[in-house]
Amino acid sequence: MGLAGWIIGMALQASALPTLPAAPSLPCWIEGRWVSEEAEDRWTEENWTGCRAQTMLGTGRGGRADAVTSYEFMRIARNENGDLMFYGSPFGNPAAAFRAVKAGPAEVVFVNPNHTYPQRIRYWMENGMLLAEASMIDGSKPQAWRYKRAIPK
Repeated sequence: MGLAGWIIGMALQASALPTLPAAPSLPCWIEGRWVSEEAEDRWTEENWTGCRAQTMLGTGRGGRADAVTSYEFMRIARNENGDLMFYGSPFGNPAAAFRAVKAGPAEVVFVNPNHTYPQRIRYWMENGMLLAEASMIDGSKPQAWRYKRAIPK
């Protein structure tokens, strides 16, 4: 397939994604420091700035005991078309872009069907906790996190 065919194919796949009726607001409700303490001394945390200039910046890291085993730089912002996007850059790799297909006062879902894994990233609030899930677009192969708001020391 030539470059033109590849570009047309990518455009058709992107147009098949659901579109939101109006540009959603940024998920300002995820602002803050969130920590998940897990079994076997494992932990994960995410830190999100507040909503300013239509952009939120996030960092994430995970590890075991005193060792960091993963990290990620994240951004939620609008692209040049005004779409709400999640950009994730694990381990300092180039950022992968995911477009919001669902957004509300306590949930946001971003998808990128062309990404190997994950293809869907979902954040939602439940009982004062921030929940996150990364999966394939159909929900298979889920990885989930349950974060409590960290209390500053």
